[in-house]
Amino acid sequence: MATDTFFDEFQPVSKADWLSQVARDLKDRQPDSLDWQSPLGFNISPLVHADDFGADFTPVESEPNNWEVVEGVYAADPVAANRVSLDALEGGAEGLSVYLTSPPDGQFFSQLLDGIYPDYIGLHFTGPGAQMNPGAILGALQQVTSARGIDSHALRGSIAFNPLAFERPDWRYMADLITFASETFPHFRLIELPVEHNGTAASELSAMIKRADTCFRELSTRGISVKRVTGTMSVSLGVGTSYFAEIARIRALKILWLNLMQVWEAPLLLPEISATTYAGAYTDELYTNMIRSATIAMSAVIGGADRLQISPYDEFRSEKSSYPPAFGKRIARNVQHLLKMECHLNEVTDPSSGSYYIEKLTTLIAEAAWSNKG
Repeated sequence: MATDTFFDEFQPVSKADWLSQVARDLKDRQPDSLDWQSPLGFNISPLVHADDFGADFTPVESEPNNWEVVEGVYAADPVAANRVSLDALEGGAEGLSVYLTSPPDGQFFSQLLDGIYPDYIGLHFTGPGAQMNPGAILGALQQVTSARGIDSHALRGSIAFNPLAFERPDWRYMADLITFASETFPHFRLIELPVEHNGTAASELSAMIKRADTCFRELSTRGISVKRVTGTMSVSLGVGTSYFAEIARIRALKILWLNLMQVWEAPLLLPEISATTYAGAYTDELYTNMIRSATIAMSAVIGGADRLQISPYDEFRSEKSSYPPAFGKRIARNVQHLLKMECHLNEVTDPSSGSYYIEKLTTLIAEAAWSNKG
């Protein structure tokens, strides 16, 4: 069927005509009475129209986003963590987010990775152990991979190390670590900047961009280019329950980062975006949490997260559940599998591009954040 003339019988409607009709339908109310105060910190109208935009929309990214399905593993005991990791991988996890309570050694990783092929999965390290000594993690990994005859260049992952968490960051150490990793673990991200939940979306993203700018400035003076720094960085954020707002927040993050790269006259590269369930998203209503996990996952991947860790619906509430903890973890993984294997969201480039409402939210956040970057 020919589609080029399909819409010819429908006359275009301007925003002015649209608002006029809305005003008539509302009778004694004004259209702006429909505005709402969003959790982003903006007063937003639901009446967004193509006339609000001056040009065609450009997707934030140019390729489909085949995000990584990640499961969290608490690794105080490496043997117990190994059992949990194997179960997660057998259940379809593509990466592990290993919470380290202290810096590991070679024996720790030997036990943790027993029966696991680390060159086939994503290895992500978080927690105090990652923040204390990222170099120890790379050294221990190198020891284990060498003993097992695995090429360390084949490993990919990240270390949640934020140099700005220290009062006096050791930038020389960071520069040396990046140099070492580029030669030994070139597919590892070594710096992770968090997007804090302590203000509006714009203020949170503005603060993160300032931190990234500081990293660029300090490391470039030590011989590490902005391109190289970006290649070793990730940004972490918790995703909450405000569906459209969370999509727009991640998209705005990417726009802000690309703006920063332009300021530095660097290649337009993006960091890896790591999304998790926001700690305050769940309540004691467990089945409500199960539904929320699905909408949180959708907003994260539609927004463009590169890796996603969804918390089980009964996390920290297992005593309220009628099922064992393994069930909640399975559901959390399968939510992402459904989004890939049935919804095929991993095959679409920037799914929300061109959505007037989300584009408007994205623009509002990005402009407010950039104007406050200082």
